[in-house]
Amino acid sequence: MNHLFLGFFLGIMGALSSHNFYVSTTSIKFVPEEKTFQITAQVFLDDFEAALQHQGNESVKLAPNISQKKIDSLVEDYFKKNIVFKTDGEVIDFDFLGKVYKNDLMLAYMELKRVPTNSELSLKNTMLFNLLPDQKNIIHLKVGSKRKSFLAVYSKSKFELPSDFFVIQN
Repeated sequence: MNHLFLGFFLGIMGALSSHNFYVSTTSIKFVPEEKTFQITAQVFLDDFEAALQHQGNESVKLAPNISQKKIDSLVEDYFKKNIVFKTDGEVIDFDFLGKVYKNDLMLAYMELKRVPTNSELSLKNTMLFNLLPDQKNIIHLKVGSKRKSFLAVYSKSKFELPSDFFVIQN
């Protein structure tokens, strides 16, 4: 009986360690005084590395002991292509602030400045969809005490936020 339980437990742990699920999390916090979004994206390191390699950067390795200047440029470019903010049909560009590696995750930090809050804002997140069709991207948005979450999947990756969502009640 103990061997059966141990075998089951080890099988579950092996399945989890190779993570057969594909998910990222992007947290976006609106800072009204500055009209900026503070953005933090979390993604599995091996999946992100594979996505960069899939784009033609076969030799890229995401590791802290490798020169980060070129990697930062590739990471920034990837995020700007796959996390897109638009208002009135125009793309609003964000600043890539940097990234850190934490265990098997990469956390990337970005800031979207001067967000116009008097018109509708659209948000699109297509991270890793070109590599992993089963990828799911969870997006959490916080504006004052309001919270809204979205689930971006291959078939639905764009979301609209009405301008009144940015009105903060005291």
